Amino acid sequence: MASGTQTAGDVVPDEVVPDGKEQAGGPLLRLADGVVPLVIADRPVLFIEATQRLNALNGSAGMLVALLADGIGLADLRHELHETMGMSAGEVDALVVAWSAQRVMAADFGPSDVQGHLVQLRAGGRDILVHFPEGAWGRELAAAYAHLPALDAAEAGAAEIDSAARVTVEAMGHGPDELAGIFDEQAGTLAARDAAAPVLRGAIVDLVLEQPGYVALHAACLVSPHGPDSGAVLLIGAPGAGKSTLATMAAVSTGPLGLAGDDIVLFDPRSGLVMGVPLPLTVKSGSWDRLAAVLPGLAALPPVLRADGQWLRYAPLPSPVAPAWQRVAAIVDLRREDGRAAGLVPQSPIDCLGRLLEEGFVREGRCTAAQMRGLARMVDNADTCTLHYAEAEAALPLIEALLA
Repeated sequence: MASGTQTAGDVVPDEVVPDGKEQAGGPLLRLADGVVPLVIADRPVLFIEATQRLNALNGSAGMLVALLADGIGLADLRHELHETMGMSAGEVDALVVAWSAQRVMAADFGPSDVQGHLVQLRAGGRDILVHFPEGAWGRELAAAYAHLPALDAAEAGAAEIDSAARVTVEAMGHGPDELAGIFDEQAGTLAARDAAAPVLRGAIVDLVLEQPGYVALHAACLVSPHGPDSGAVLLIGAPGAGKSTLATMAAVSTGPLGLAGDDIVLFDPRSGLVMGVPLPLTVKSGSWDRLAAVLPGLAALPPVLRADGQWLRYAPLPSPVAPAWQRVAAIVDLRREDGRAAGLVPQSPIDCLGRLLEEGFVREGRCTAAQMRGLARMVDNADTCTLHYAEAEAALPLIEALLA
């Protein structure tokens, strides 16, 4: 692995004036679980279990492995690599971010009595508490989660949520070029601060998906405010089909519909019911202008460059509904085609099931017989159709009619 090449000016590690945590060494950095240092033909290599990759190491990377083997604080790492390799603080941070993203390195940090903003996300059988830091950056990051219930310190310590999973965001340093740490109860990931939002979302998704027994479906979930008996409408489709855009416009424009989630829906094969996961909306750059009218605060939210090169904004769910298990009334496979008049055509339940399985996820890696039987019953009892459309406005009345 090559060392990082990005810099943050000519400031070297021992000239940085950090906060108290940094002076104490900051988060303890170590090799991630499942990372095995090896020597093959007199060359140091790493086996990374999470990605099943074998990586040869150059000089700076080999030294970093040696430092991580016993654990080292971020401030100490900056100092050591500057003294021995002449690396600037920016170069060290770039290397730390890259190795953290590649799951080579983890960070141990047990924040206690952290001040800031705390929200609660319910997904399946799990409550997830998300803790944001104080200050302008923490408030900016938390803005996308404004649809979730906020908790104060007393509520956060209540017995009924004492066993909740937790994700804590920490600002590492004071300047905009400093790092951010996203920590669950096992370990943490360090990221550039302007790239922390996707890392945070990924940490929450990991906690959602690690629950056994459920099948995670890639879908938007619209529900009626009249209760679970009215049923939910799932919008599925290939990336770019318009799930988030249509679901958002339907929730804002059609009145009777609420938005339970625009990306992940949990299916419980034991009950045959689904629950939308209330993550923030993922609004891609191509939809910013279209959704500006229905999401007035969208333009004020910070743009984020995701690792796949996609510019997006994370926004609070409009017309959010309290998480609840719902029966599925209809499944709509979206097909956006230029120049196509909006229209619904029936889709066979078999084809619909195949579409769901293309992007479905189960913790065990494959559907069990019980999960497949549950999915088949769910699809067989729902209206399954394909929605061809070019303009979202023309498609909205058709979606609303499915819950009429």
